[in-house]
Amino acid sequence: MSQPATPISRANLFDRPLPPGYRDELRTLLAEPPAISPRRTGSILLFQLGALRLALPTRVASAVSPVLHIARIPHRSGTVLLGLAAFRGEILPCCSLARLLDIPQEPLHPQTGSARTLILDEAPGRQWAVPIDGVLGIRIAADEPSSEPVPLAAQWIKGVFQDTLSPKNVPIFVLLDEEVLFRNITLATA
Repeated sequence: MSQPATPISRANLFDRPLPPGYRDELRTLLAEPPAISPRRTGSILLFQLGALRLALPTRVASAVSPVLHIARIPHRSGTVLLGLAAFRGEILPCCSLARLLDIPQEPLHPQTGSARTLILDEAPGRQWAVPIDGVLGIRIAADEPSSEPVPLAAQWIKGVFQDTLSPKNVPIFVLLDEEVLFRNITLATA
């Protein structure tokens, strides 16, 4: 009859001798340089505006809705401010990101020229509705700059990158600087 194994106490577990070669293996592992991975900067929303593929941090992109009815404001036609839109019981100013960025657009929707509406949060209680052509997804942002030419002024750009989940022939994405964007929306709609 065999005797049951005696349980190993914590003191006994840590007092055991190290296996042969353990220190050498640990020294080798610690000597290897760590793999450099891209620095993560949060998630971003990828969207299309005309032929341009843009991105904004998801912390400022609070919702995407179907095309909203935009009530025009008299004497404001042809400006960045398109009018007012109702979204979830709130009345939001609706502005044209395409006009602000000076991007040519093909009209998709008879009233707004867009397929979707992006709701942006500038600050708590301060939202904007922005017509866009489509949402392309949400990704984890990484600092992987691209050297591709961009058809936007440098003031708007926080970064330019290639979407690693898309085929290589897909154009680059332009990460917009949200502070510059909101400052210019406010100035253009005042």
